[in-house]
Amino acid sequence: MNYEKFSLSDFPQLIELEQKYKISIGEPKLDDSQIAVLKDAIQSGRIEFFVAKEHGKIVAICSVSLVFSTFVCRLSGIFEDFYIADEYRRKGIARGLTQYVFEYLKSRGISSLWVGCADVDLEMYKSLGFTIPLGNLLTWSADE
Repeated sequence: MNYEKFSLSDFPQLIELEQKYKISIGEPKLDDSQIAVLKDAIQSGRIEFFVAKEHGKIVAICSVSLVFSTFVCRLSGIFEDFYIADEYRRKGIARGLTQYVFEYLKSRGISSLWVGCADVDLEMYKSLGFTIPLGNLLTWSADE
């Protein structure tokens, strides 16, 4: 299994897994305008994707968006879009991909990575290395 930073040349494969991820969490698939906005965000560096590949095929994805955090007074990341294709689960890919992301971020001077998750996923994320609790994560949306 190869772990790497996503290359835009693999965008169709990324979208295929992103759509499966959306379905798996009960959200609607991305529409064409959202896909265009996502591509622009990747191209402009507002979001970075990381992938696991087997024989050139993307089988797992995750994303990191960087923000300045006063918690550490440095850049931190927000970890999202974590999805492993069904047939590749329980093979250590989640651990391999997250470890790759942790090392990549460390090499760039990023000191922390946050993840918000459902209660059912809490133990999984803890086992992957997300071990420091920061209270509760809440969101606000202008769409509501």
